[in-house]
Amino acid sequence: MDLYDDTDVVTDRRLPGWRARLLVDDDAGEPWGDALAPALLLCRGGYVQVAADVYHDQHIEQIQHAWRHFADHDRFTRYLRLCHGTTTVATAAAGDLTVVTFDTADYRAHTGITGPADLTGERDEWQAWLDDDVHGVIVERATPSRHRIHCGHSVAAGWVEVDAC
Repeated sequence: MDLYDDTDVVTDRRLPGWRARLLVDDDAGEPWGDALAPALLLCRGGYVQVAADVYHDQHIEQIQHAWRHFADHDRFTRYLRLCHGTTTVATAAAGDLTVVTFDTADYRAHTGITGPADLTGERDEWQAWLDDDVHGVIVERATPSRHRIHCGHSVAAGWVEVDAC
C-alpha cells in the first residue's frame, strides 16, 4: 500500500483502478454509535447537555440533573459509582467544552461488558472530535474514457465515488 502525503490518496497495486482519498472533516458531528458510552457535554458557563447519538442510560435525565446539582467532578463521580454502578469515568477537554463519558450498569449490560469498562477509545474519540482531528475516507473507482454516440464527444476518464465515511 502506498500513501502519498501531498495528495492524501491511498492505492494498492493488488486493486488497480481503486483508490481511497483521506480528507479532514471540517464539519464533523459528535461521535455516534449505540455502543459508545453515555456522555455529558459540559460548557464552561455551566450548561450541560447529553451527547445525542450515544447510548442513553434509562436514568440519563437524572444523571444530567446530578451534574447540575453537584457541579463538582469528584462528587459527581461518587454519585455515578453509588447510584448507577459506574466503574469508569473518562474526560476529554478542549477550549470551553469538556466531555465526561462514563459506564453505568445498564450500559455494561447493553454492551455485554462483564467487568470494569475501558473507556480509553471513547475518550480518545471525543478528544479527536474536540481537537478537530476527524478524517473521512472516500473510496473511488476509476472510470475509462468513453465516446458518447449521441453527441460525438468523449467523456474523459475519471474517478467515481463508490463509498464514503
